[in-house]
Amino acid sequence: MMKIPLLIVVVHLKLVYSYPNVTLKSDDLDVTIYLPQSLSPNGEEAFYQSSRFEHGSMIGSIRKKGPSKITSLYGTDTWRVPHNPYWPESGVGLASEFGVGDDGDFCNYKCGWYGVDNVTNGVLGYQEAHSGGSFLKIGVGELIKGSCEACDSTGDYMFNSPYYFARMPEWKMNQPNHGRLTLEHEAHLNTYGYRIQKDIELEDDVLLVTTTLTNLGVKAFSTAWYSHHFFSCDSSLIGPGYEVEMAVKGSPNSVRSIILGEGGMSGYYEEPNLASWSKRLQLYAQVTPSESTVRVDMTHAVEPGTRIKAEFLKDDTTTGSFSLKACGTSIQENIPELQRTKDDPVSMYGFNLYIEEGTMSPEPQVLIDLKPSQSKTWSQRIVIKDADLVPPPVTELLRKAKPELMNHVPTPLLGNSKRNSMSNTNSVGQNSIHTLLSGVVSSMGVLIVLGSLIFFIKNGRRRYAPIPEAEIGWEVSGN
Repeated sequence: MMKIPLLIVVVHLKLVYSYPNVTLKSDDLDVTIYLPQSLSPNGEEAFYQSSRFEHGSMIGSIRKKGPSKITSLYGTDTWRVPHNPYWPESGVGLASEFGVGDDGDFCNYKCGWYGVDNVTNGVLGYQEAHSGGSFLKIGVGELIKGSCEACDSTGDYMFNSPYYFARMPEWKMNQPNHGRLTLEHEAHLNTYGYRIQKDIELEDDVLLVTTTLTNLGVKAFSTAWYSHHFFSCDSSLIGPGYEVEMAVKGSPNSVRSIILGEGGMSGYYEEPNLASWSKRLQLYAQVTPSESTVRVDMTHAVEPGTRIKAEFLKDDTTTGSFSLKACGTSIQENIPELQRTKDDPVSMYGFNLYIEEGTMSPEPQVLIDLKPSQSKTWSQRIVIKDADLVPPPVTELLRKAKPELMNHVPTPLLGNSKRNSMSNTNSVGQNSIHTLLSGVVSSMGVLIVLGSLIFFIKNGRRRYAPIPEAEIGWEVSGN
């Protein structure tokens, strides 16, 4: 009789196994920082030990105490489960990457929103290294070139395939109080080197994550950086009830939007992978643009295996801020240093939105330029609180006020479910408008399409070759 309870206890402990971590606490929030392997006590297995994301950025499993329940944010039970610490994608929460999340080690010409040159994809010394030699991945450490599963004879850097470590990275930690933690790591290789300091502070409902990157080498370099934001709440998969509003302009020319919107370009964002692995955002969400924001309300559940990626076009006014809402909770992030003045330490590189069934991930990307011995600092200021009552989208207001106006709302404002359910009317006024618009499109269609193509050729962003997120299943045989 005594063996049965004992067996149950052993199984329970296995199910709730916790990776080494430190938890910061305020009155209403608990924020977990999963520690890098070198800081794991007694050699316990760290949460993340792979070659894509910065090892000091595993900040997640946030618990918010409310009047009637505890809400779980950025959890570990919807994204890439069962969890594999050695798989490059298996980050959590605010997991960040130096690079752009695409293949290739270097972008030579007209990179990002502002068309800058010579931007590394988060790696240093890659081109100089021979196969089997070492290179640095910023925030990860020293890796072996050609050791990844997807590597081939061309030697291209594969951001999302696991590399073996030439040596495991060393991190230091300092925790002066229950609301603050500092992580620090540096790496050197030949003429290259870097240092990362991560200051994580929790006060009331504000989480402040400050990153300082220092160039310890003898050569200057530029790199992009972003936080993936593996957001979910209360173990709920992505679908109706999830919403994100991003501070990027959403007011394109309406005629151009109608022509290009059906092809995956709305005039304020593009979906460059629709022909391969990404599905249209508007199949799953209502997209509502305004003069200064784009709001995305999920209208359909995202099926297993479905991936959605939208890349927003250049906006000189944005500071990369956004607001996520779900489960009665609001998460607002901004990067205070992104003010686009000449003295700012960082500038915008791009702004993406990535969605799968297990995450809704707004991804503002920043560009960091560093001369030898130079440091730059930027912050993620995240406010977590109860969600305010949100007014219905403009399309719903139009529908309630004057349903007949819905036939004349520009295509990008409407998700597919809304567009397919619109009723047709036969009023003379509406027919006249449709006839006029059809005439304009017929007579000017060729010119507008040609002009749009020229616009994208001249202003299109130079990207590292995009590929789908790699499949799970590779097993590590050693480090």
